Formats: sequence, C-alpha cells, structure tokens
Amino acid sequence: MSADKQRILISKTLSRLLRHQAVKENLSIDEKGFVPLEQILNHRSMRSLKATPEDIFNVVNQNDKKRFRIVSREGEQLVEAPDYKENKSYYICALQGHSLSFVSQSYDMVKLTPQTFPEVIVHGTYRKNWNDIKQTGGLSRMKRNHIHFAKGLPRWLSNDNNVISGMRKSCDLLIYLDVDKVKQSPLTFYESGNGVILTPGDENGIVGLQYFKKVTDIEGNTICI
Repeated sequence: MSADKQRILISKTLSRLLRHQAVKENLSIDEKGFVPLEQILNHRSMRSLKATPEDIFNVVNQNDKKRFRIVSREGEQLVEAPDYKENKSYYICALQGHSLSFVSQSYDMVKLTPQTFPEVIVHGTYRKNWNDIKQTGGLSRMKRNHIHFAKGLPRWLSNDNNVISGMRKSCDLLIYLDVDKVKQSPLTFYESGNGVILTPGDENGIVGLQYFKKVTDIEGNTICI
C-alpha cells in the first residue's frame, strides 16, 4: 500500500470512528468527543492499516481541513500536541460532524455572539437536494448534531486562504444565510477550531428558509428560493 493511500484510509477511519461509531466499537469517548489515542491505534481497522502513532499525528497535522485535534492532559488542562512523544497519553477528537448525541459541544467550539458573527455564513450542498430542502422548510441537520457552514467561500472557490473548511469541494449549490436575521433569531451558532460555523438548528433541527439570504450556483448565478 502506498503512503498516500494509507494516509487517506487512516483519515477516513478516524472520521468514521470519532464521529459516528465510537460507542458501537466500544471506544471510551467523552462529551467533547475525545478518545484515547491508544484505543484508536488498537482498533482492528487501524491495526489492519499498520498505523503507528506517528502516522496518525501526520494525518492530523496534514489534513487540509484540520478536521481532528490531538491533545495531552497536563493536570486538569488539555494541551494541544503537535508532535508525538513516547511515554505520554494522548487523546484525539473530530472537531465536528458527530452523530453521537451526547457529544454536545466539541473541543474548540465557541458560541458566537452578535459581535463575533462572521460577515458571511454559507452552506455548500448540491442542486439535486434543492427541492428536498424547500419541501423540508430549510436546511436539516439530519442524523448529525449540527448543520455545517463556512464563514465565506473556501479557498478553492475564492482567494480567501482563511476559509479552509465548511463544505465539500464537490458542492455545486451555495446557500447564504441572512446574518442580521440569524443574529436576532433564537438559533444558536458556534465556530469550531478549524473555522467551521455550526448550529443545531431549531427544535426540529432545521434552519428555516426565512433565514436564507440568497442561493447561487458556484459561478454565482442566483437560484430562486
């Protein structure tokens, strides 16, 4: 197996275990989404990939969307760990994307206030989903804990190198929220450590159509709401 393929498979396995299957796979995950790195390394999926601690650190550090965090415990504090050192205990989490209901607020998530809202909040999706979104009455978090947004167009659609995450590269439909309206709404928004904007939506897990400012394709052509 090539190093590139191994790195991709390690990243996908981390996403699956940390976001969705930790409980099913008997991993010790806490309310912030952290799992002991040793348990991840000993999981059969990682053993089959022959993943080492250094491999996982490399995947975390090189991930273009900064999806994961590794920390060590220093007393009661969690300290970000950029490098692997022997004889230390490490914990790893996914920063967002969880479907595990008890992971209520991931590590590094900060609640937005009217003063800290970004100027742009945009959700990337697909044109094939647009009719379903309208029929649902807005964006749904579905089985996940939060709906994901970017705080601007990501770097592959613009020259803004500060926006690294928040939507898939394959998205072909962009839904912009009316930031002034959501500031005054009962909805709660957060920003994660990698700059993704998150909200659980309303009591039904929805961000309603009334909060949409505009909908465009990736070329900027307006789609009627």
